[in-house]
Amino acid sequence: MKTRSNEYSYIGLKLLERRLPEMHGMKDLIHSKMHMAKAGIHGEVRVDGVFQKYSFPFEYVVLHDVSLESYGKFQIDSVFVTQYYAVILESKNIGGRLRFKQNPLQLERENDEGKVDVFESPEGQIERNIYLLDDWLQVRGVRIPIYGVIVLTNSKVLVVESSVKYPTILHQTIPVFLRNITREKVCLEVDEMHELAAKMVASHQSYFPYPMCDRWGIHPNDLLTGVCCEKCEKFGMVKRKNGWNCLRCGYVDRLAHEKAIWEWFVLVGESINNRQCRYFLKLESFQSVSRILNSMELMREGTAKRNTIYKWNWDLNR
Repeated sequence: MKTRSNEYSYIGLKLLERRLPEMHGMKDLIHSKMHMAKAGIHGEVRVDGVFQKYSFPFEYVVLHDVSLESYGKFQIDSVFVTQYYAVILESKNIGGRLRFKQNPLQLERENDEGKVDVFESPEGQIERNIYLLDDWLQVRGVRIPIYGVIVLTNSKVLVVESSVKYPTILHQTIPVFLRNITREKVCLEVDEMHELAAKMVASHQSYFPYPMCDRWGIHPNDLLTGVCCEKCEKFGMVKRKNGWNCLRCGYVDRLAHEKAIWEWFVLVGESINNRQCRYFLKLESFQSVSRILNSMELMREGTAKRNTIYKWNWDLNR
């Protein structure tokens, strides 16, 4: 009933990594986080594929990437809703030898070379999501058992120490796991179940982790400026009458400035003025930049030409 939203964290990390100089102290960390986010997307796609391929002999609804608010904001990878129960599926695309530690609560991964990495425990994520989802449902008069399951989507994984709180399964076995959950008390009629799912979709709030510089403690002045060529991914495009020209590969893009300005909002801040735009695009003409900003579907504040600021409309331009 609900598919996944755009992966805003991955998009932001990718743009941030591209604009950080090679010798920047955060370059390697952002590069690593970007690949982790990309791996997470691939894992979620595998879970989606299971639900597209299999069905169940009872009424159900599947919602992916649901962000709601109770005592705090919370995001659920996938939730499987039936008349009898709901199941939160927390997917992890992590390979290697896994150990679910309890004190403190964390997930350890040992790779083939023996290096150990530590991650946030999916047990803690599920526990928090169950608590908050239960509260969200009770406020709306719904009482239904909520279960949690950790879904491993990487084929090269070996669980050495299992979770003591929640079942841990491979994504291929999701259908078997869900069919084997005992269906006892009917908590929702079929129309009520679909009505609840519709309310969850309507209450969904897309999460934008922007601006990325604030999120990662990076000064905007550290970023590379200029317009990037989408073909060869090098900075330094030059604005000419026919559009933005890449001096490296010859590619011409008439709207390259729009992509660069969008990057400003993703990376730097919620507003931009003419001076900041000239700096970021490496242009000198106030009039030229004014025409560029006014040609885009940006929200404007201020009346005087030199005091006008522009904001990105996320609801309109996602």
